Amino acid sequence: MMDLRNKTKKHNILFILFCVYIVCVLYITLFNREPTYRRRVLTPLWEYRKLLHEDGHYWFQQITCNIIMLIPFGTYLGYRFERMTIFQALVLSGAFSVFIEITQYFTRRGLLEFDDVFNNTFGAVLGFVFMKLILIFREYKSTVKYY
Repeated sequence: MMDLRNKTKKHNILFILFCVYIVCVLYITLFNREPTYRRRVLTPLWEYRKLLHEDGHYWFQQITCNIIMLIPFGTYLGYRFERMTIFQALVLSGAFSVFIEITQYFTRRGLLEFDDVFNNTFGAVLGFVFMKLILIFREYKSTVKYY
């Protein structure tokens, strides 16, 4: 059993790592881009249509990277907040993704698009569910007696 001091230390280290992760996400999505002009595509799932009808490799990469980028976000939420529901994780990760997209639009450092919000939120929810399953399995494993 982990004592309270070790648990607090572990949470502090994870929080610091989470902050570094957030800075990395903001760097990738905002800070490393040159301002151009305000662009938006709000048509739902347009990237998926492009994936099926155009250069599939490029669009697969776009979609996959947006999903993968927020998996750690959901994983952290699932680990750190024991009582958080999947709906709360969905709302929080969706809000974070919307924040990124709106900031890209107003700073002219990217394309505001529905698909990015959808893919980012999906990735975060995947991470959240994955972490909750790991925690359930770990708890189950600790209660099972092996003979």
